[in-house]
Amino acid sequence: MPQVVSLTSHPRQLPPPPAHFRSRVDELADLDRLFVDSGRTASRAAVTVVVGPGGVGKTALVVTWAAGQGHRFPDGQLYADLRGFSAGTAVAPEEILGMFLRALGVDAENVPIELAEQMGLYRTMTTGRRLLVVLDNAISTAQVRPLIPPSAGCVVLVTSRLRLDGLLADGARFVEVSPLPRDDAVALLAAVLGDDRASDEPEAVVELARLCGSFPITLRVVAAKLAAHPRWPVSRVLDQLRNERSRLMTLSRLAGTEESVIATFDWSYRELPAYVAAVYRLMAELPASEFGPGLAAAVAELSEQDVTEALQVLVDASLLEEIDLDRYRFHDLVRLHGRAQREDDGRFEVIPRAATWYLRELTRANLVVIPMRWRVSPVAEQLRDLPAAFASDEVALAWLTAELPNVLEVLEAAVADHRDELAWQLCEALWELMLYRKHYPEWVRSHELGIAAAQRCRNRVAESRLRYQLGRAYLDLGQLDPAERESRWAADLARGVQDQRNESAALEQLGVIAQGRGDVELAVVVFTDSLRIEEELGIDRGVAARHRRIGEVLLQAGRDAGAARHLEAAHALFAELGDEKGVARVALGLARIAARSGRPEVAVRRLEQARGVLGRSRSAVYEAEVLIALAEVAEGDDQAARARDYLGEAVELLADIGGAQLERAQARLSALDAAD
Repeated sequence: MPQVVSLTSHPRQLPPPPAHFRSRVDELADLDRLFVDSGRTASRAAVTVVVGPGGVGKTALVVTWAAGQGHRFPDGQLYADLRGFSAGTAVAPEEILGMFLRALGVDAENVPIELAEQMGLYRTMTTGRRLLVVLDNAISTAQVRPLIPPSAGCVVLVTSRLRLDGLLADGARFVEVSPLPRDDAVALLAAVLGDDRASDEPEAVVELARLCGSFPITLRVVAAKLAAHPRWPVSRVLDQLRNERSRLMTLSRLAGTEESVIATFDWSYRELPAYVAAVYRLMAELPASEFGPGLAAAVAELSEQDVTEALQVLVDASLLEEIDLDRYRFHDLVRLHGRAQREDDGRFEVIPRAATWYLRELTRANLVVIPMRWRVSPVAEQLRDLPAAFASDEVALAWLTAELPNVLEVLEAAVADHRDELAWQLCEALWELMLYRKHYPEWVRSHELGIAAAQRCRNRVAESRLRYQLGRAYLDLGQLDPAERESRWAADLARGVQDQRNESAALEQLGVIAQGRGDVELAVVVFTDSLRIEEELGIDRGVAARHRRIGEVLLQAGRDAGAARHLEAAHALFAELGDEKGVARVALGLARIAARSGRPEVAVRRLEQARGVLGRSRSAVYEAEVLIALAEVAEGDDQAARARDYLGEAVELLADIGGAQLERAQARLSALDAAD
């Protein structure tokens, strides 16, 4: 048995905290909370694994937290760099235990050689003591476990690029570290460069933080290079980093050391199984900001189960971030690293595979939102007999809304890649979402892209449909001139190829535009022409919709008797078709007629029923229509306060959307306030 020289050594092995440490408020709070929790419940040492990609600042976080915890660990702090991700071999537990035992007071000649004996002595030396043990850059559970003291008064902090799930058996908790928030990344650059220099080029500093991926390692390298050359403008480095293909190499060259940003990612990549590495390369080519297993399976041409396992391996290797249940994204620099791994494994098919998947899934959602709508794309008919993909239109619209940024990125890429047949169909499939949620800038931009794709395909039917959809965006924005231009163009294209369905849709929209300009007679003529086409085609839903349009314009002109005939016809057809949204929208006109004829209670009852139906779709525009109608009824019944409440609610619903309807609601509310 080795002789212990001293049991009173209080090692202080932590390296100093880094200069210019920034942010990490949440992560520091997590470490505080885990320490407090461990003190309440632990019967053994508390283990926390701090996980994140190389260069993200894990060591800086742990050392900074530990520097303020000396009072909690009166028996000392042990630190070891396990070098799990260095070019050489990882440090063996025996080597670290020898170092720790010597730090704890064991004479060098009394340190055992065998691991089992070292572990026994280490436990003896640490039992009953309050120590902080920091194990930096661990590569495996086997490397860490012998270094965990038995005492409940000890805390072990482990940093790793790998998740080390095996430590769960030791009660480990996990803290994930991501790149810095953008403002903190900018603050770190400013701290190294100097506030005066950063304030001279604020936009350039913000862009520099973005191009560095907000990784502390790259931010410090670039800032140090600029600080060493005070006459260099920030733009000099920016010019070198803007090229995506060479950005990682440039950052590594600026670092000038083996532990470059490329080296940190390369090590993790080399350790991946072959099929996981292929998933990494393919998903890095995906233009979408985030994705789930379904899209990944389509891109990688794997089963969803296999791809989910691959994605979890990437998460565990800190090459992919799991931002929610079954939801993933790459950090910017990691994505660039994945794209740099040039292997012929289908990367040129990533965009069409992603676009095809989104077209299918958008269409399945659309079939729940508006199941009976006619579509130019054949995909809806191919999927119509499948079980509903969503429980309700509300759930479908929520999914469509969440996926919109990713769909737009895939659409942009598909058009740039001349995947035009997919691109125009993807654009058409955005109709339901745009109709209900009114994302106007995205609506206009996506349809400009879709129209260009349809033109390159020489598909006039598709171009007509997309111009009609674009015209509706301008119409809802109250921009009647571009709305009329696109709608007329759509009608002319449809007539040129004898496409009556698109012609009828464009005519209906031209009628709404005429109505918006106050030209009642022209609106009735155009709506009637569209009605005739719908009757010839035998499309009952279209017939019902045109009767509703004619009824609404006649109501606007004060011709209530004629309006009632058309609205009742529309109501009967929609009810027969089981279209409750159609019935609800007709109810607005019928309610106004009831209110004008002295039956406000009937009007309110109809409108409340309509609100219940339209509100379920979470369409602010449709719900606001009902509120505006309720305000009209209340105002006509001398209930100005109630009318004001309805209009205020409508304005609040429409505030983030904008458009002509918001302006009308605001004008009516102002008129009520002025009347007081």
